[in-house]
Amino acid sequence: MIWDEIIRNYTITSFHFFALIKCFFLRGKIVDKIFKKIIKYEKEVYKSDNQDLKSLYNSGLVSVRNTRTYHLGGIVLVIIFYIISSALEDSYYVQKGNETVIVPRLPLSSWTPWDDSSMLSFAGTSLTGTYLCVFFVTADMTSYSLVLFGICQIKILRHYISHFARYSKEIQRATGHSKWHSCRLHQRKCLIIHQEIVSYVTDLNSVLKSVMLLDFVPSSVQLAGVIYQMMLNFNIIQGILVGQFVCTLIARIFVFCNSANELCVHSLTIADAWYEIDWTDLPPDVKRNILISIAKSQRPLCIGIGNFQDISLETFLVILKGAYSYMMLLTTT
Repeated sequence: MIWDEIIRNYTITSFHFFALIKCFFLRGKIVDKIFKKIIKYEKEVYKSDNQDLKSLYNSGLVSVRNTRTYHLGGIVLVIIFYIISSALEDSYYVQKGNETVIVPRLPLSSWTPWDDSSMLSFAGTSLTGTYLCVFFVTADMTSYSLVLFGICQIKILRHYISHFARYSKEIQRATGHSKWHSCRLHQRKCLIIHQEIVSYVTDLNSVLKSVMLLDFVPSSVQLAGVIYQMMLNFNIIQGILVGQFVCTLIARIFVFCNSANELCVHSLTIADAWYEIDWTDLPPDVKRNILISIAKSQRPLCIGIGNFQDISLETFLVILKGAYSYMMLLTTT
């Protein structure tokens, strides 16, 4: 009984505790610098007359909005279902002197000014848990959006490179420069954008690697703890209510791993974009810069978990395997 309560309290409390710490990390000067970069970049996109550029950027925004909506909807259902699940759980007994008191389960184990058996305690802990979920959702959506912005930048850079001849001609018509000088100007623009992307991801990783360390290291234990709670008093209703919690946690981990993996994969395709243009007729100095850019693009831009490893879809599988191992440990001891 005590062991079950420890697991139950650790699982829920750790979610809220780590979310608060993540929000603290996301309030630093580096994140402030990153947001300023994003705002400046967005203003430049919407000031441009390039409809292809706006279309690429807007498609990234649609992806962020959709994920945010699904994630928020999932968390709202988690809150509602978990509160209902706690209300439907069997009460436990507490010995107070010579009297045995029946105490209902609370959604969140915390101190309240009311007696634990009071409905006010249940309502108070439910509202506290709901409020703390705001930090959870905020930290998740901020981290995901920042990673997706990096992917969006890479897609726009690939667009500029893939249409190298087109944009070079536009520069030639607008400025009156020679064909090859226009190519050099457009290549310079692409190289500057690439360097800005590298700088952005480097700054982002310096912040998120600490956030992801708090997020991914305990994920297996948290996931195993939630599944273990579901198995303790398993029935159809509890399976649906707590099962939705489990599915949301798994989906959340997958979204993070998949977005970080996409950032890494897309960063490698910059080299492919350079190689696929018609570079055979370009001047020697432009070809040399292309080779340098291809070599530079061989190093993927990744988000790490502390200083241990980079996040990828393999990380997602490792977390699921870890959760399974912890589940076997809990059910056999």
